[in-house]
Amino acid sequence: MSISLRKAPNARQIESICNAAEKAARDSLFGKVHPKRLEDLNIAVEAKGSKPLSLSVEVSIDVLEGDYDMKTLAREVTDAAFSAAEKKVMELGLCRKPRS
Repeated sequence: MSISLRKAPNARQIESICNAAEKAARDSLFGKVHPKRLEDLNIAVEAKGSKPLSLSVEVSIDVLEGDYDMKTLAREVTDAAFSAAEKKVMELGLCRKPRS
């Protein structure tokens, strides 16, 4: 996913984008796995640069019980994070238009 920014985001905007991505990842995961079934969860969203702004999302999940395809689950959670980041960038008026 690639978005061309009109202007470089400030620190507050970058934090807002990262927070939106992390929240979406958690919400997506908790929609699929009850929090009590998680032994360990780590979601890290990191931003580098400003224009271009590069986001990385790392998801580490350990489930106590249940039959889950962990690769698919992690991919879905990561996709939710990037979608939320894209939406936040648009909300903040930072982007030109999405490119495929």
